[in-house]
Amino acid sequence: MSYPNPYVELAHAYLNAVQSLDADGLSKLIAHDAKAQFLPSASLGPLAEPKDKAEFLSIIKDLGRKIMKDARLPMEIIEVTDASAAGLIIAHTKAKGAYTAAGKPFTNEYLIMLWMDEVDDQLKITRIQEFLDSAFVQTLGL
Repeated sequence: MSYPNPYVELAHAYLNAVQSLDADGLSKLIAHDAKAQFLPSASLGPLAEPKDKAEFLSIIKDLGRKIMKDARLPMEIIEVTDASAAGLIIAHTKAKGAYTAAGKPFTNEYLIMLWMDEVDDQLKITRIQEFLDSAFVQTLGL
């Protein structure tokens, strides 16, 4: 698929890697000193504390190994907003056809903000903020 610019292309690569819970693939897209945060912080407790790249990728690995059926998180991409003039892409997505390892439907909705910049002559994700359904996530014990 053709995308309007490298920022939108990188955002789609990120979303594809998240759907397959591919921590190694995500690692290649994210800058070494990137920061990530799951929000809303008021209801997520320790999960909402800012994470470095290694901590973020550890959560993705745990989702794949312990939480999600077939180590997948399929989602529908509802909208991708191109704010690349400010180094930002915003994606609104929701889980679609996703199940926990216990067979429970995984019904989550996300607003993912990805800040990007040139790092060592490559466009990389430098900051991630992901708003999610905190009431649902709390039932998973992350």
